[in-house]
This record gives sequence, structure tokens and C-alpha cells, in this order.
Amino acid sequence: MFPTDSEFTLLYFVYFSVFAYFLLGLIFTKRTIYKVNLTIFMVYFLYMFYIFLDEDNFKGGNSLAVLFYGGIFVVTHIIIYGVIELITSFRKK
Repeated sequence: MFPTDSEFTLLYFVYFSVFAYFLLGLIFTKRTIYKVNLTIFMVYFLYMFYIFLDEDNFKGGNSLAVLFYGGIFVVTHIIIYGVIELITSFRKK
């Protein structure tokens, strides 16, 4: 069961954008950081896919918790990736 509310649609868009960013980075630059980040992304993506498949996770108001956990994984990943990229850019200068 995949909800199509506007909040979940935004979550799907964010997941797709992060996947596209790491995949295109891997294709065009061949840096290992993209390979590692794509692997980390696939781990929590598959976990959230498993959560989304079970219809019981959305009953009784649990859809907000599913939305929160789905968002917190990707937001945390983006923040950690950004901090690492910021630190490496300062080290190069």
C-alpha cells in the first residue's frame, strides 16, 4: 500500500531526487563516496519499502509515524553527506 497524500508524494520525490543525485554522481565521477552513499541509501530505502508494503502500518494513525521515519532517514543522510562534503572541501583548500 503506497499512500498518495501530498506529504507522501513529497517524500517519494525526495527519495527519487536523492537516488538520482547519487546515481548520476556515481556514473559521471566514479568517486567511491557516491558508491558508499548509494549503498546506504539502498539499505534504508529497502527497509522503508518493506514498511510501506504492510497495510497495517497505516491503520490507526500510524501513517504519521511511517512518514516521520521515512523522512528522518533521508534527511539525516543528506545532512551527514553535506557535512562530509563541506569538511572535504575545506581540507582541499
